[in-house]
Amino acid sequence: MDIIIAVPSATLNGGLNDQMDARFGRCHSFTIVTLKNKEIIEVKVTPNPAYEELGGAGVLASQAVHNSGATEVIVGSLGPNAINSLNSLKIKAYHVSSNNLSVKEAIDLYLDGKLEILESANVVKHHGGM
Repeated sequence: MDIIIAVPSATLNGGLNDQMDARFGRCHSFTIVTLKNKEIIEVKVTPNPAYEELGGAGVLASQAVHNSGATEVIVGSLGPNAINSLNSLKIKAYHVSSNNLSVKEAIDLYLDGKLEILESANVVKHHGGM
């Protein structure tokens, strides 16, 4: 069974070598990684429509992840609206604590079973700003 994971990416180009963005709702793009038998079989990049939104970025970003087909995300920071939205869409959130990882390094931590499922927000609700 294929697993599709979205990773917030720091640039519009995204990709495995891009730096992971700790900000879920305000990242530039999502790198969408499809895994089969613990092997990467496809990598796509989708822009984050919430990047410059004044409010509701977490909810809008969650919808973009859902629309990409991803059923899991790897995140650094996740606010209450984003985690609630992801939960309602049945998307599992995995937490990575380092801010200096490439998308590929985050995927490797996932594959090694070193990431914990994030059950609730790990940052407070905030509005706007980048």
